Amino acid sequence: MLDVIRTLPAIDLPRLLGELEEVRTTALARLTAPAPVEASADHIDQDVLDVASAAAFIGMSQKWIYRHYEILPHLRLGFGKRPRLRFRRNDLSAWLEEHRTKHHKH
Repeated sequence: MLDVIRTLPAIDLPRLLGELEEVRTTALARLTAPAPVEASADHIDQDVLDVASAAAFIGMSQKWIYRHYEILPHLRLGFGKRPRLRFRRNDLSAWLEEHRTKHHKH
């Protein structure tokens, strides 16, 4: 690989450096990420909800979830412009409890 870099035209070096930086940061992110917790598929399916399931769980539309996901406790799976959104059932339950309207009797 070093031989290729030594002969690469100088005009291509900035692009190469950008790609190398992306490789470096991705590798560092993987090294510093917490180790995945092994769980059965049933356990994961019960605890982590996709957008459709989260919308049904909190009684809102999927469109509302996409528009307001940043105010909800959520997980972003993947990188880039369109990561997948997931929601932990327990986190959404706590969020609902915290944000429910309190009715007062007069």
